[in-house]
Amino acid sequence: MNFHEWTYIKQHPTVWRILLGILVIPLAYAAILLASVWNPYGELHRLPMAVVDQDRATATMHWGQTVTRQLTRSKSLQFHRMAARQAHRELRAGKLYLVLTIPRQSSSQLSRLASHPETLRLTYQTDAGQSAVAAKMTSTAMQKLQATLNQTVIQAELVAIQQQTVQSGRRLVATAGQLQQVVRASAAGAPAALTNETNEAIIQGLTHSGQRLTQQSKRPYQLRALAAPIRLVQHNVTSVVNNGTGMAPYFMAISLFVGCITLNIIYDAGKRHGKYRNFALAWLDKMGMLWAFVMLAASAMWLGVRDINGLRPLQPGKTYLLSLLIVLAFFSLVTFFRLWLGLTGAWLMLIFMIFQIGCSGGTYPIALTNPLYRTVHPYLPMTIAMSGLRHTISLGGSIAGICWILVGIVVVFSLGTLAFFYDHRNDAVTA
Repeated sequence: MNFHEWTYIKQHPTVWRILLGILVIPLAYAAILLASVWNPYGELHRLPMAVVDQDRATATMHWGQTVTRQLTRSKSLQFHRMAARQAHRELRAGKLYLVLTIPRQSSSQLSRLASHPETLRLTYQTDAGQSAVAAKMTSTAMQKLQATLNQTVIQAELVAIQQQTVQSGRRLVATAGQLQQVVRASAAGAPAALTNETNEAIIQGLTHSGQRLTQQSKRPYQLRALAAPIRLVQHNVTSVVNNGTGMAPYFMAISLFVGCITLNIIYDAGKRHGKYRNFALAWLDKMGMLWAFVMLAASAMWLGVRDINGLRPLQPGKTYLLSLLIVLAFFSLVTFFRLWLGLTGAWLMLIFMIFQIGCSGGTYPIALTNPLYRTVHPYLPMTIAMSGLRHTISLGGSIAGICWILVGIVVVFSLGTLAFFYDHRNDAVTA
């Protein structure tokens, strides 16, 4: 059998240069997108934020200064101490992502927390217009900070109460000692003996109570437990090392579909570049070359996300082989519509890809979308591909059922392209 398609490409350098450009599209698409979302929560320290300390110190506390010092020295968040006017100006300019303001009466209010319990309101401002995602991420960080600040304040109050309790106990013990000395000095005669017995009982009671109060001292870890008696502990059935690993199935599936659409728009799979004994050989020559090309593109994408982005799947071999099967399924589907409907078919596949992106649940859980998306979600090629990649990258388990569905897509739409070559078996050969 003569491979006219490969001969045509060799004889036309412009064509293979174009194909080389198409080859790297899935690689570039997946690698660039994954790099942009690889580990955003681990990079929160790169988001500049400001703390505006307006607190006025009391005789016993300067809470605003303490918190500001802790925030500006933190390695997990990038806080800068600023004046209010400068901070809000830079927030509006997009140079800051959050401004936390500590009000003037913070120390005064917290120092009276035991006798006058009142909620201290710390305000922080974000600008979702600059970046809605950054606003959500910084709000999440502030919620965690709120829990830490609450625990710190409560623990400080418990320490103060403990110190007061211990001091009261010591005063009781001292008072009991003084009373005992007075009783012994004033005791005389029988009546006095009865009085002495009664007073001794009172003294013992005071001493015992004072000693118990003195012994109420607790260690720091016990005070932390009192400040936060309930702690939620999360256990993942399966875990991913970072956000990029979790998003990889989504971006890999999109990248392969984009590559298949681009190839079909630029390279016409219906044109013949040689004479064949029958339509089946013409189909095999054309599709054989294109199958090899898309599998090469999928291989390049796999090497890119592995070596450039650092993706480490649970099952690397299966991930690679599944990527090859996915690209064959996507290519067969897109090529079928491209052959039968021309560029209109390629346009329809572009619209279909956009629809799949919305219905695939790659960004947000599918349960949060509308009823139409939830209904069609399980049956979309991109959903099936993503499900398989999730298993090989993070979940583990069998993907046999998913592979059979993808093989079915390849077979059905390949027969459809074969039918196109039969229907156009008498078309003229192009140079």
